[in-house]
Amino acid sequence: MKKILLALFYLLVAAGLAGWIALRQFERNQLYHPSAAVESTPAQYSLRYQDVQFVASDGTTLAGWWIPANRPRGTVVYCHGNADNVGSIAYLAPQFFKRGFNLLLWDYRGYGYSEGRPSEKGFYRDAQAAFDAAEAMSGKLPVVVYGHSLGAAVAIQLALDRPAAALIVDGGFLSVADLARRFYPKLPLDRLLSVSYDSTEKAVALQGLPKLFGHSPTDQTVPFQSGRLLHAAAANPKTFVLLAGAHSDHSWFVPGAPGNAELEDFLGQFER
Repeated sequence: MKKILLALFYLLVAAGLAGWIALRQFERNQLYHPSAAVESTPAQYSLRYQDVQFVASDGTTLAGWWIPANRPRGTVVYCHGNADNVGSIAYLAPQFFKRGFNLLLWDYRGYGYSEGRPSEKGFYRDAQAAFDAAEAMSGKLPVVVYGHSLGAAVAIQLALDRPAAALIVDGGFLSVADLARRFYPKLPLDRLLSVSYDSTEKAVALQGLPKLFGHSPTDQTVPFQSGRLLHAAAANPKTFVLLAGAHSDHSWFVPGAPGNAELEDFLGQFER
């Protein structure tokens, strides 16, 4: 009898361990889609750029591109989404260049040419290093932090960690737990997560920092309501604008499109 009970115990332990491993793998597969293939550069958009490397506080070497503007009025540090790398967002570089902003496009650990393996704490360290590198190259120009999708959570943390001049949140969300409840309402995944990317209290703490939030009601990747609630939780000053299209359409870069006037007004606070 004792042997049978012991065998059952080991079987339950093995099943529990296998379930835990499967859950962690599922969580990682949902959150991170790193690619080392950089298929485009700013040169394809007739922009000059410089390859840059910088090191996170734990020693991880990161890579990116510094894209200087003519007579810049500021610098943008762009925190991209979970399925992007610098090559897939190079097409956005002209949008900042023509508006008079230097741009640092960079990759998190495990993405593009950056070393390491993706993790929440690692991403926060990476963003700090990116900001420091951009600030060093910017001189005394203001540094604006821009975050899209998962990068919105990284950008909000960065705005707490470093002296950002403004914050732009594009398609952001309250937390990973909030997304889990919305996408898997019948499963208790929100109570089993090992990551949080919880921006709620952080947004509350950003007192006095100018903040622009944009989200499309037809966003199929990050539910509109999660982005709306994130804006509602944020401290003033803040602005929320309705964007158009899919998750990565960024309609506010298009003249006359939804959100464009508000984006131009927001960036207009930085004079040449």
